[in-house]
Amino acid sequence: MRPLILVMSCLTLDWVCAYGQAAAAPSFEVASVKPASPSATGIACTGGPGTTDPGIWRCANMPLWFLISHAYGFLPYEFAPRNSCCLARLDITAKVPEGTTKEQFQRMLQNLLAERLKLKLHHEQKEMAIFELTIGKKGLNMKTSAPDALAAQEDPPWAIPQYSIGQDGCPVFPTGRGGLTEGRYGCYRWTGFNLSMQEIVKTLSFHLGRKVVDATGLKGKYDIDMKWSINVAWLMERAGLRDEIVPDDGPHGPTLVHAVRDQLGLELISKKGPGDIVVVDHVDKVPIEN
Repeated sequence: MRPLILVMSCLTLDWVCAYGQAAAAPSFEVASVKPASPSATGIACTGGPGTTDPGIWRCANMPLWFLISHAYGFLPYEFAPRNSCCLARLDITAKVPEGTTKEQFQRMLQNLLAERLKLKLHHEQKEMAIFELTIGKKGLNMKTSAPDALAAQEDPPWAIPQYSIGQDGCPVFPTGRGGLTEGRYGCYRWTGFNLSMQEIVKTLSFHLGRKVVDATGLKGKYDIDMKWSINVAWLMERAGLRDEIVPDDGPHGPTLVHAVRDQLGLELISKKGPGDIVVVDHVDKVPIEN
């Protein structure tokens, strides 16, 4: 899963950022929003910008917290997705205007949530655990992108990514395509091209669940190919969801923090600092009729 990020930050502790809908905000041509069936299983979204069916976006049994996170690009440390306000599941079918960009699509989704669910939210700042990203003691270990390089094509965050599984259980992406996803036994891989430090920091923030502050001073673009592992069995046991079909002896590799150090030549230093959190002021439990 890769984040599609649009971060909106407050610059002072006493400034509360309120979100409202602009009158000229783009909208879907037609949209149906309904509560999902209580008996529905599995979740899926298909279509939309960047897919083979850009004109129709369909979601089945999709949690409201996911839709909010995707609409605004909220990171895990900003928005507590399992807040009781946002557990409702929805079925959505929307007709997307031709030529809609991913950024315009996000605005359309924001507008849809405001219209049909009366969503209102704001940002506040609080002190929290953060990571400061610096160049490691052994020096940078990232490849500088070619001056004329293009960013690799990626799938939208709700699409099934294109990849195969290597012998080590880690994902392998087709030539010329980037992505970040999980393979077997908790092995993750991130392949990216022509990435700025801002993009790298946003992705690390998402997967670490903490705000990451760039203190490297690097201004260039970089190609990366990194792997790390999580212990799936341990995570499931901790959550009370241990399933015997999940092996606990897979080829576990380094944690993400160690992979950043050893494979990118960057250091994540844990400290305290200011960060944004999102507060939901209001959201209807049932969407307005289509």
